[in-house]
Amino acid sequence: MPPTASQIGPYPIEHIPKKLPLQFKSPALVVNMDAGSTRDISEDASKIFQRFSHGQLKTHLSSAQELQDHLRMTAQDGTDLLVIYGGDGTCKSGALAAKTAEIPIIPLPGGTMNMLPKSLYGTDDWEKALEIALSQPSPRWQSAGIINKKMFFCGAILGEPILMSEARESLRGGDISDAVKQVPEILNAISHGEEFEYRADGKIIEKAANTLQIACPYMSSGAVHPTKFELASAPQLSIGQMLEIGAKAITDDWRTSQSVSITLAEDISITGQGGFDVLLDGELESVSCPINIRLQINAVKVMAPKLGANEKAKL
Repeated sequence: MPPTASQIGPYPIEHIPKKLPLQFKSPALVVNMDAGSTRDISEDASKIFQRFSHGQLKTHLSSAQELQDHLRMTAQDGTDLLVIYGGDGTCKSGALAAKTAEIPIIPLPGGTMNMLPKSLYGTDDWEKALEIALSQPSPRWQSAGIINKKMFFCGAILGEPILMSEARESLRGGDISDAVKQVPEILNAISHGEEFEYRADGKIIEKAANTLQIACPYMSSGAVHPTKFELASAPQLSIGQMLEIGAKAITDDWRTSQSVSITLAEDISITGQGGFDVLLDGELESVSCPINIRLQINAVKVMAPKLGANEKAKL
């Protein structure tokens, strides 16, 4: 029988359903062994599945090169629930595979930021996340954004500050000195980078943007409209403005800065020439103009608490 609330642990009461959870007959676990802090969790994960009376858990321990093949395999071997364990890119790949296979997904945190798992489950502990997920009575729909033909499930960042992703990669690799060396270039890009205009639901935004952050519903503290993105944009910033935003980020929320413009929209477009480097769910990609970003409400099914249950979820 599935465990009771007292057996699961100190999770919020809304995570514990009053009826028995859905039973899966052929669940699969895919682990990206090359990602972040991942390891072989198959034995511990199988024990958790047994406690919830699911079928035997199939496990694929994947290298980065094998990951896509193993994800495609789950769409062909009768898998009815995909559990993916890895970093942001791994979780995004798993969500895309689950969408294609039309099966629910449980993304487990095994990377640096763990944006999707932390937004869904409010924790970066994979065991707690898995127990919360399996405690749900049924899957629910998770929305996603589509920028041209590329999909993201948490958020996207466009603009010159994309250089921050390179510094993050240096930190991931343990090269702190290299990350610090990139700070002047990042500050220069934010304060002198090219601005662009964008349309939100067909309306031109008057304040030109140097940075545009897009959050899917419930994927940031301000994205509380179920059918709209939250857009946070900033123009070219002086050093003083950057310090003010930095102070807000530490003491409150950087979105409350007077230098940041907040908009809610279902559709975003950027015209012009050339292209942008973008961060999609924390991973660097490139898109070419014209750019259209739209919201797909029913993108993939997730085993997760109802929308808005994790009030602390942040992009």
